[in-house]
Amino acid sequence: MSYEYRLSVPPEPVDIKAKIKTLRSALGPGEEGDNLAVWTGNMLARYLWSHWGETLRHEGVSWQMFMSMLKEATGFIVQWALRDAMAWDELIRRIIETLERKKKSDITRFLVGPS
Repeated sequence: MSYEYRLSVPPEPVDIKAKIKTLRSALGPGEEGDNLAVWTGNMLARYLWSHWGETLRHEGVSWQMFMSMLKEATGFIVQWALRDAMAWDELIRRIIETLERKKKSDITRFLVGPS
């Protein structure tokens, strides 16, 4: 599969994964705790932006847009970080697909206008 953004797979941040798991263990049960653990400090987002930010900025994607796009991949991040149910390469593939889909959706909305 070819991606418009040409983003590479950065090394797996096992330290960030461990921090997310530690945060999760300190929170109460439920999906809200999962989401809070994944997003506290934007650790994974900052890590990915440090690898992809320059490329994404050249494509017109700001940090705020990236965060909005990445939020849609929260479930995948939970599967990788907290459930060990997704490999790092698969997580990255799904995040890139989410970024691509979101960008195409935004462009279509811009061209067609509000519904």
